[in-house]
Amino acid sequence: MARAIDRSGDPDELVGTHEAARVLGYPQHKALPQGLLDRADEIDDDGHVLRRRFRRATLWDYADTGLGAGTTAVDGPEHLDRRGVAERAGVRVGAVDVWIAHRSTNGFPPMTRDHGCDADALDAWLARRAEERRGLLTEVDYTADPEDLVSQAGVARIAGYAKVENLRGSSLITALDQRNNPEHNQQLPSGRIRKRWPVRVVWEVLEQRTGRTGRPTGAIAASRVVDRSGDPDELVAAAEAARVLGYPRPASLPPRVLDAADEVTTSETGKVTRRRWKRSTLWGIAG
Repeated sequence: MARAIDRSGDPDELVGTHEAARVLGYPQHKALPQGLLDRADEIDDDGHVLRRRFRRATLWDYADTGLGAGTTAVDGPEHLDRRGVAERAGVRVGAVDVWIAHRSTNGFPPMTRDHGCDADALDAWLARRAEERRGLLTEVDYTADPEDLVSQAGVARIAGYAKVENLRGSSLITALDQRNNPEHNQQLPSGRIRKRWPVRVVWEVLEQRTGRTGRPTGAIAASRVVDRSGDPDELVAAAEAARVLGYPRPASLPPRVLDAADEVTTSETGKVTRRRWKRSTLWGIAG
């Protein structure tokens, strides 16, 4: 469904990002794509925060031309450019390029230079792809007692893996580690701790599999531990933002988090030198 564009008002009136989001049908100003931000008619930089303003005519032109991510047709079928496809699919733009390059074998919908990819066709393709990938998942063994405690060897057997080594470093073990209860673990004579889980927990985690590999882009994976303590209005830098959201390092923060920064500091050349977020903003991203 196409975005509802508000084309009322003085075309030369300058408006801020909150009004720009409303005009273009975005839920909040932080959702505005970089392609639009780069087209701001005025940019004020006080050394701490960038403030952008747009002529209404610029916003209407953006809606019609579809530069940047998201919708490229506003009065007909919804279309998406490469970045819009990536955001909708939860992958990186590089993955979209691979899909396009192998369209003859994977059935990815046609994508033109001027209009992008039909959103309905993309949704149907993603649904088919997800179903196919789910079909490749191993068959789960549901014969065990749900309250039995199993170690990684038992997890591998229930998951249908040929050997326990297949679990090492997998998203399945990452998810199980997040749900591990120390009271269920076993201390070995060597002093080492053997982790164990109730079979029902293993089943629950396995049933959440989608067939995707890696972590979703632009979202906080369900297995991450989010720190929701502290002052919601406190501004924190990238290192603390990564810790709060459960990322191993600031460099791991995805574009969605970077674009949602409450304060952005840039150099004289326009390069971003620092971002800061309110804790409440980070919690909102985590969901």
